[in-house]
Amino acid sequence: MGRTMFTTVASYSDPLEAHLACGLLQAEGLDARLDDTGTAIANWEWRLAIGGMRLRVPDAQAIHARRVLAELDAGAYALDTAEDEATDAAEAAADDARLLPPDRESVSSRLAWAALMLLGLPLPWRRRRGAADEVVRKA
Repeated sequence: MGRTMFTTVASYSDPLEAHLACGLLQAEGLDARLDDTGTAIANWEWRLAIGGMRLRVPDAQAIHARRVLAELDAGAYALDTAEDEATDAAEAAADDARLLPPDRESVSSRLAWAALMLLGLPLPWRRRRGAADEVVRKA
């Protein structure tokens, strides 16, 4: 029964970057694994001393893994381009406007909150009425 030998294809001092690279290799169908993760995360001051987290693959997959990591470093897996950012920002602003809760704050509600927090005294207050609070009744 033969043992599979693993080759280190990259080393990372940042755990997040290491896990992203490992996930990319696994998504490409490679049997990638990270070594020294426990030590690198538990003893963050030792990361550089132990050489960081080692990304390893079976010897037969090392060349393919290095190609994928080179493409990653070159930006082949980047999500946004400069021209898409303006469109994405406009869409995000429109989405944010739709997701905002109705504004019901009033001066009396803020005073009541301050009295409760500072003095422990609950006070009644009135909410600002908006279109979202209106109830339509059918006759």
